Amino acid sequence: MAEIETFLDIQQVAQYLKLSIATIRKWILNKRIPYNKFGRAVRFSTLEIEEWLNSKCSIPVQSKKESAGGGK
Repeated sequence: MAEIETFLDIQQVAQYLKLSIATIRKWILNKRIPYNKFGRAVRFSTLEIEEWLNSKCSIPVQSKKESAGGGK
């Protein structure tokens, strides 16, 4: 079954990454973090953020689904 993609706003992604909102905004301006624009709203795909984190980290980040035993 396909996983339903969820989107986070700037405040939620800042909390998820344990960073300030200002840092997230700078990263958006510098295109350092994957994001989507829906009209004027900026949103972050949880799937894209996890993939991006895995590409930046030496130790892969487990998705919430995988850590709950739902991974392959």
